Amino acid sequence: MQKEAKARKSRDAIDNLKFSEGKILGYLKKIVGSKDFSYRTFGTAIEEHLTYAIVKILKEGGFIKDNTDYAVSPNKNHFPDFELKTTPPLAIEFKSGNESQYRNGKWVTVKNSENDMGTLNEWPRKINKFGGDNIYYIFVIYNFNDQIKEVLNVEVAPFYQFVGLNKKKVLKYREKDGNLRPKDFGTEPSIKTLKQFEDLLGKTIVYRSKRIIKRHRLIIKKAAEIPKK
Repeated sequence: MQKEAKARKSRDAIDNLKFSEGKILGYLKKIVGSKDFSYRTFGTAIEEHLTYAIVKILKEGGFIKDNTDYAVSPNKNHFPDFELKTTPPLAIEFKSGNESQYRNGKWVTVKNSENDMGTLNEWPRKINKFGGDNIYYIFVIYNFNDQIKEVLNVEVAPFYQFVGLNKKKVLKYREKDGNLRPKDFGTEPSIKTLKQFEDLLGKTIVYRSKRIIKRHRLIIKKAAEIPKK
């Protein structure tokens, strides 16, 4: 019975954060209006303020009593960025994306910030450790360029709802290292359940492996065709 109560507490904590998206957004807007952030480093610099906001909200909701109830990542190589030590524990990652990018000497509006959403090989381990339904992203969308600095939106949702699909209908990823990529700003999630994500993960790993094998075969073939001296 106590275990079930703690499990409900985990779900209630996430519901509380989802309900507080507007409050988090308002706080970040206030911070951006009072400090001088650079578009180059905003995604990293905002994390300490985002941490402050969610700790405050979770304390007010009774989910955090003292510093032993949560842990903050010591560096960017550690997963997750924020862990709420409920039963089961909640893994919360911070992501952010700029709707403006500086390209070829001018600012342009983009549909996707191409964030690193974790590699294909990392996700089975993360899911095994925390349980896929206990991993969430807090995604901050902002618009920074040489004219404007504003935070546009904050969304709290399961991690897989932010992952995009490519034209081949497998998970969107970067070829060289298998880093997953997000869906476009403001679009509905293509992946709605953990099972759907896990099914797509397996298909994507096989798809990428076949592409790598095919590319290496072509390299070997071309090498074999070079006349030997």
